[in-house]
Amino acid sequence: MTKIGFIGFGSMATLIASKMIETKTATPEEIILYSSSENKHFKAFYAKYPTTQLAANEAEVFTKAEHSFICKLPLAVLPLIQDCASVLTPERHVISIAAGVSTVDILDISPQLQVSKLIPSITTSVGVGTTLIAHADTVSRSNTNWLESAFEHFGHVMTIREENMDIASDLTSSSPGIIAAIFEQFVEATLRRSTLSDAEVFQMINFSLAGTSKLLVEADYTFNGLIERVATKGGITAEGVELSQRELPAFFDELLERTQGKYASSKKEIEAQKRDLLS
Repeated sequence: MTKIGFIGFGSMATLIASKMIETKTATPEEIILYSSSENKHFKAFYAKYPTTQLAANEAEVFTKAEHSFICKLPLAVLPLIQDCASVLTPERHVISIAAGVSTVDILDISPQLQVSKLIPSITTSVGVGTTLIAHADTVSRSNTNWLESAFEHFGHVMTIREENMDIASDLTSSSPGIIAAIFEQFVEATLRRSTLSDAEVFQMINFSLAGTSKLLVEADYTFNGLIERVATKGGITAEGVELSQRELPAFFDELLERTQGKYASSKKEIEAQKRDLLS
């Protein structure tokens, strides 16, 4: 029986563990978890899957699990690796989902460890998201295959160079929130200019988003192809497209500048922490 461990059990760990069980990637009995606090996610998951094994501490998870997901805040990852160094033997496979913490950072603390980095998306809960994965050179072929195969059941898997992980995360992990924020403003503008109800406007935009996605994925449209199909020259839609093309480049340039700046700030904190841990 392959044991799959979770250290830290918030919303994303719950999503991953639940999806593994739902897709029969793992059984509840194959999951071992440790959470320093019995939060609502932990309580709900354990109530639903009471045969899940609970560990007494983080080291027990690493000791018993072949694959261990670290689902903690970035600044908690490296101290955890250092504290558990005695049980992190070379055959252990550790998967970190923390932004700003690279596989190199973890290997600097535990050089022989097999380390993968994984960035999930909330959209994988409905089977259509993209999971980003990067592997350190220390990871065996069998472990890379296991991780990638496991997440293919969640949706689409992309293995990429870790140097591209941050900006790619904006497109996969962050974009559902960004898209929701953009279209929330579209809804608010519509409400200011009509007598439609919130529910009516939300339903209209919701189905338009779903339909647009299906056209792009299932009908093999490109963005430009869809624009050409819908926006007749001189027509009403063309007005909106022209405004978007004029105003949105600056918005998205600033968006990426801000998110990449946040990543850079987090990495500086991790580097400072690493120097302290290794000194």
